[in-house]
Amino acid sequence: MAAPYATVHAGDLARRTAPLSWIVEGLFLEAGAGILGGAPKSYKSFFALDLCVAVASATSCAGAFRVLKPGPVVVLCAEDPDAVISERLVALSRARGRELGELPIEILVDPVRLPEGIERLEATLAAFTPRLLLLDPLIRLHRADENSASEMSVILDGLRRLARNSKTAILLVHHARKAAAGNGGAGLRGSSDLHAFGDSNLYLRKLSQDSTLELKIEHRAAAAPAPVRLKLKVDNRSEPSACFEIVDGAQQDDPAARRILDLLGKADAPLSSAALREKLGVRNQTVAEALKLLQANGRIQRAGRDGWSAAAD
Repeated sequence: MAAPYATVHAGDLARRTAPLSWIVEGLFLEAGAGILGGAPKSYKSFFALDLCVAVASATSCAGAFRVLKPGPVVVLCAEDPDAVISERLVALSRARGRELGELPIEILVDPVRLPEGIERLEATLAAFTPRLLLLDPLIRLHRADENSASEMSVILDGLRRLARNSKTAILLVHHARKAAAGNGGAGLRGSSDLHAFGDSNLYLRKLSQDSTLELKIEHRAAAAPAPVRLKLKVDNRSEPSACFEIVDGAQQDDPAARRILDLLGKADAPLSSAALREKLGVRNQTVAEALKLLQANGRIQRAGRDGWSAAAD
């Protein structure tokens, strides 16, 4: 007679399981696994390094997403020359007023091949106990057929287990199809398992020739915030620096966001979501989406249980 599968009572599971927590608020979960996707030349690798420097330096990512659990970072950039990696890390560190040599960032220099390299990755994470592991790009780490769910699942399941067991967040950089603008996970190249893999998936899309980017964020266990518009600012003086910044005018395209900003600017006290909905005469969903956009752009802030107020200049 077959043995039954092991079970645990739901109450016991709840008592022994820590709640979800962010390493970067609203962007990436502790011990989470996810994908940063985008078409070629959409600054995926540069943004991934900005996230790494943010975690290592305990500074915000893109000037907007707070790092709640800073710590060491391990980075693999399998396509870029060492000089490019170093130049970008130095510039991103300098923009934060930090020296790269002070930050706990380790660069993998051995080639990684998956899935057979999972054990060596596990040993590497045990040696450095990083908060974040960056693997860029996924295509350079395996010889599997990316359109095969069975072949890719072996790799993705191994990485997910590694993230859970090591308590290290793992971010894979992956290409999207050129014609998939705005489609997020559906536009990722290869098997649909890639979209389903992520606890947090990030999608970058170039909006214009002046390099304005749109960042879309998806979470398995949390609500998705409104898309954020970013721009990479590079200062090429004698000591170059680089940073991503939220495009301040992103909310100008949203009438509800403009009206909320106006109401909060004139209010003598914080306003709740319900009060804003009543004053605007719109649906709850419209107010919620506008608030997400304004908060992501740093234009408003929570005021305890009382609601929302305009962000201090």
